[in-house]
Amino acid sequence: MKLYSRPLSPYSSIIRCIAYYKQAPIKIVAPPPGFPIPEEFRAISPFNRIPVLITGSGLTIVEASVIAEYLEEHFPERPLLPVDSRDRAIVRMMARATELEVLAPVMELFELFHLKSKDDARINKLFKQMEVGLTEVEKRLGQGPYALGEEMTLADAWLTPTRFVFNNFRDMVGRPDLLDPYPQFDALQQRIVQDPVLSLVWYEMADGLKIFLGELESA
Repeated sequence: MKLYSRPLSPYSSIIRCIAYYKQAPIKIVAPPPGFPIPEEFRAISPFNRIPVLITGSGLTIVEASVIAEYLEEHFPERPLLPVDSRDRAIVRMMARATELEVLAPVMELFELFHLKSKDDARINKLFKQMEVGLTEVEKRLGQGPYALGEEMTLADAWLTPTRFVFNNFRDMVGRPDLLDPYPQFDALQQRIVQDPVLSLVWYEMADGLKIFLGELESA
């Protein structure tokens, strides 16, 4: 298997997290350099974005949520979904809320804040969506070392890169107190850096951010 990924990409980081936890034999490769990804990559990824997983049979799988489910089913030995159906539903809800209602608006806000002309109405709408998503995630976070308690789940794979992006995001928007209403989500960083798998992804993203910022300065 081959995974097209970049260290700083949160969606790619989700899949690397799952692959590391399951000790899956996946070769991680970078897409062509450049931002956005050059058009030539569309021959591999129809949406010209990462992550992309190429399976051993040659099947190309796109979209992080689909790749995550595929890896969970293909490598069942170290499951990331609980046995209990209620807990499975909670994990899936938390992962989807993190993906669609927190990470997605934040990533769009990153783009909007770099535009010379700001769309204030859209920015305010995205902040509201993000706050509703964070409120929902905050309600469901458990007290154990992981999102649901004592075992790592798919929710942790989504939460780790999502929590990471908030450090830089708070600085960019000038709101250092952004996560004050969400203390459990904010405290995820302390849990993440103590875990051998989650911390690996966290520090890969940190290294990727340093490289990215260095490239911006030299551009």
